[in-house]
Amino acid sequence: MKINYRIFATLLLAGGLTLQSCDSVFDDLAINPNQPSMKTYFSTPEGVNDAVMTMYGYISTQRCLGASGSKTQLIRGDEGNSNSDYGKPGMFGEDLNSSFYTIEQPYTLMYTTASQASYIIEEASKVDFSGNTQLLNAYMGEAYFWRAFAHYYLLVNFRQVSPVRQMPRGSEDYVRKPEDPEAVWDFIQDDLKHAKELLPVKGYWTGNNQGRVTKAAAAALQGICYMYRTGIESHYGTSTKTYYNEAATEFGEILDGKLGTYELAPDYSWNFDVAHENDANPESILEIQFLGDVNNTGFNPGLATSGLAFDSRGLMLPGAGVGYEGVANNWLYNEFVKSIDKDGCTDIRMFSTLMFDDLKPEIKLHTDAEGNKQRLEGPGGFHWEQLYPATASAEGFQTVANTLAHSFKAGIKKGLDYSLPMLTNADGTPKLNGVGGGTKEMVYNQPRANGVNWRYIRLADIYLLYAEAVLNGATQGTLTPAQAVNKVRERANMADLSQVTLEDVKHERVLELSFEGHRFYDLLRWGELSSRFQQLAAEDPSFKKFVSASDFKGFVSNKHEWLPIPINEMNSNPYITTNNPGY
Repeated sequence: MKINYRIFATLLLAGGLTLQSCDSVFDDLAINPNQPSMKTYFSTPEGVNDAVMTMYGYISTQRCLGASGSKTQLIRGDEGNSNSDYGKPGMFGEDLNSSFYTIEQPYTLMYTTASQASYIIEEASKVDFSGNTQLLNAYMGEAYFWRAFAHYYLLVNFRQVSPVRQMPRGSEDYVRKPEDPEAVWDFIQDDLKHAKELLPVKGYWTGNNQGRVTKAAAAALQGICYMYRTGIESHYGTSTKTYYNEAATEFGEILDGKLGTYELAPDYSWNFDVAHENDANPESILEIQFLGDVNNTGFNPGLATSGLAFDSRGLMLPGAGVGYEGVANNWLYNEFVKSIDKDGCTDIRMFSTLMFDDLKPEIKLHTDAEGNKQRLEGPGGFHWEQLYPATASAEGFQTVANTLAHSFKAGIKKGLDYSLPMLTNADGTPKLNGVGGGTKEMVYNQPRANGVNWRYIRLADIYLLYAEAVLNGATQGTLTPAQAVNKVRERANMADLSQVTLEDVKHERVLELSFEGHRFYDLLRWGELSSRFQQLAAEDPSFKKFVSASDFKGFVSNKHEWLPIPINEMNSNPYITTNNPGY
């Protein structure tokens, strides 16, 4: 069951998307008499709920984490490549600039979310909840959480952040001074403390409310902030203070069951399908909610046809056409091939992460109870050799017209549920994109109305972060680092490690969490971004070479760690006088 989002499409614009200063006369002229004002939200508990729901909508719209913001996180790491506009910032080419729209959109919507949250924080307590303090606290906790989340996203991506500390009341409130990163971290973490105090534990939200945030989500994000703050500021800031103890404490509360019952899903693949979302997945702590809706696929919030789907363009298999495809870098394929489980089979996590030729001799397939090999299925239920008929020189995508795909061994599977319906024409036939034809090509040429929730934080990540914190000097809790890491490995039928090092944890994060939006930020906080990209570029001539000659000129230190501040913000905010280095 997903959160009921259909109300969001009509409410999204009520919070106001304008972030730049404007004359008050234009504010007055812009009022839509048929649209409810923000003040009408705060007359009843139901109205407050609508205001809270709108924050979820801002986050999930394709202009934010549904497309632009998600690909920024998924493709910027060293795992993969994309020829989609949404993935261009992760290709480190000429399109990584301050006017590129997929950078500006999530920037704008995160500030909008923070403004909406501030409104709720200041006004919701004035509403009569008839003594239902728990419900009021839950709504307030959600507002604190999403305000913290929005600022967290802005800080780890754009570095220069002008916090929304109070409800904007006039045009002058939309132009604020950037603050020192340490002050922004303090603000984020103070909000998360409030969120954790106010939010309910797992199980409070039921029915259509499943997927709303809980105490565990606040604790998890708080711990992540402690880890990120420690690493990022030690490498790029002025602080040498560490917060490993604080991080381990937050993670320990989750692992010890103090904030609700969480356990690893019995099947790794449950984390990437529609069938096991929210309460159907015991591992999930924070999910970004998406709806796969074949009718409401528009991108612009506030329109009747606007959607809240996870747009799969930029991740789809080669053959989908330029602007749709994604591939994994070969080092990741090789890393999985080397990971063999206790039965001598290829790491089962590879089959949920990548789409590849599973008949190659280096792939050791699992068998079912009857001894049948468990093949990897792609879109339409096709196997690799059906999607890409073999040629004499078949190494990767040799039969695909996009020759840039030929040197890659695998596509991206994680986050794409191939059981979901594809877009169709009015007569029910598959809708193509003006490319290709024929049965097989129709399969991977179709855009998907992808409704897979993004498990933004899940328990396996918490186990590994806890182990990392303790190995860095945090006081050990109930689990040793080896026990925490082995919890994750055991689900994949991997042999236990008697001892673990930081390198073991880093390696396990690759196998467990690739293409979930963490890798770039792991390398950032470890101070390894530049050296890692230089190493891969030297070892693999195809690394990040998937689009055009204008893309990937190499990772530039003291530039590519951050995204550029959007040009509209630079032009309208007099307090931001210089963009991030290199832009």
